[in-house]
Amino acid sequence: MSVPSSSSASSSMFVFTCLLIIFLLTLHSSNCLAKPTNTTRQLSVDYYAKSCPQLEQLIGSITSQQFKESPVSGPATIRLFFHDCFVEGCDGSILISSKPGSKMLAERDAQDNKDLRVEGFETISKAKALVESKCPGVVSCADILAIAARDFVHLAGGPYYQVKKGRWDGRISMASRVASNIPRPNSTIDELLKLFSSKGLTPNDLVVLSGAHTIGFAHCKNFVSRLYDYRGTKKPDPAIDPRLLKALKMSCPRYGGNNDIVAPFDVTTPFLFDHAYYSNLVAKLGLLATDQALYLDPRTKPLVQALAKDKQKFFQSFVVAMDKMGSIGVNRGGKQGENWKDRGLASFATIRTKPTTLANRNSNRSAKKPKLIRAMRAVVQRVASASVEVEGRIVSEIGPGLLVLVGLHESDSDSDADYICRKVLNMRLFPNESTGKGWDHNVMQKNYEVLLVSQFTLYGILKGNKPDFHVAMPPQTAKPFYASLVEKFQKSYKPDAIKDGVFGAMMKVNLVNDGPVTMQLDSQSPKNTNDAVEES
Repeated sequence: MSVPSSSSASSSMFVFTCLLIIFLLTLHSSNCLAKPTNTTRQLSVDYYAKSCPQLEQLIGSITSQQFKESPVSGPATIRLFFHDCFVEGCDGSILISSKPGSKMLAERDAQDNKDLRVEGFETISKAKALVESKCPGVVSCADILAIAARDFVHLAGGPYYQVKKGRWDGRISMASRVASNIPRPNSTIDELLKLFSSKGLTPNDLVVLSGAHTIGFAHCKNFVSRLYDYRGTKKPDPAIDPRLLKALKMSCPRYGGNNDIVAPFDVTTPFLFDHAYYSNLVAKLGLLATDQALYLDPRTKPLVQALAKDKQKFFQSFVVAMDKMGSIGVNRGGKQGENWKDRGLASFATIRTKPTTLANRNSNRSAKKPKLIRAMRAVVQRVASASVEVEGRIVSEIGPGLLVLVGLHESDSDSDADYICRKVLNMRLFPNESTGKGWDHNVMQKNYEVLLVSQFTLYGILKGNKPDFHVAMPPQTAKPFYASLVEKFQKSYKPDAIKDGVFGAMMKVNLVNDGPVTMQLDSQSPKNTNDAVEES
């Protein structure tokens, strides 16, 4: 191979530099910070101890509010963090927007990132605005994203852990770099292991980080091939439970389906960050082919089985894996407390949301102990059938209708019960066969049944790794209150159509989720007047 002369080498470098400058000009200016070098550095928990000591509380006030008003912000932000770190490292480049009309697209506009929900971007935008109002020019968007992802893990019931900080934001964001760096729904285990290895992650990290699918949803297009033509066989994936297959086919037809339909990754506890994801894989209830493959491959199956049995082991492993992933390709930071703007660094990532100033919104709220919603909580599932078993005996069962898990907060009153009763009975979760509309009838119009089950663990808070239920209504108060709630349902509908479990008993709840369709209601949530059904 010939060696270019110094003049030709200089010309090549000049051309490359010009092309790079042109590319950078296609990106919007932003409120995030840029990287000065590719040199890596050690991150530290107290990186902003002097320059922005209230950072965690500021971000915590936003994540707590977002989780309360729009729970989908949790999985949306966690996924955003994954997608950022896997493409050129954890540098916030996923937040950069393409210039309108430009052919040079940024990461967030890549085809593989089209499904990233706007709630994730909104969370970082709001957090950045609040942090800038208190610590201007100091904190990177990459660090804000890492902290927000941790907050949502904890708010959903997962572990709390210290986030190391000191990342610098990237200036370059290219859509062309995304496809080869993001796992696909039909990736093989070999492909996943190779990808994770390229990021310095182990097979164990693959299994543990996949556990983030314990919350969140996926569009039909990501798993529809499993239902009808698995790997070109013209048949469904044999590694999927027939009941789940039937339910998914009802909502995800092979052709002509609704592109907005989604299904939960975790069909048993879709809103709770726990280890049920792994139990689902053992039971052939994994949603994506990549999920289920973790249980089928002998290299990853043992860990799946171990995590399915041990929630604490999953939480401990997840914390370690998130720390490793959060250090991928980290850009070097400046001196502790150094003002980034003083270094002449422009800001680069434009968030596609309206600017919001949240300085007056609970800025002193603790991120370590985020407040739960003070409201009655109900997790509603559309079911083909459901039953409650106590000491080996079925005490209640229904056919088609709604299974409602009810959590009572210590501050609940009759107005909370009235709201939950009215809302559950009027939720339009059922199709209207006469008109063809998919979400048109409530349970009363269908003449279906409702099974109520008291579940105080809906108001559990983890203190370290031990659950604490002090905000749940005390049993001596909750028992008569719950009985009055059941009575409200019976009076509002018809007594024989309302069933319930046994308050305070150890119950086994069996259900066939129809859709699957699941949603959460909170009686005092600001957005309760516009409850959105999670379809699948």
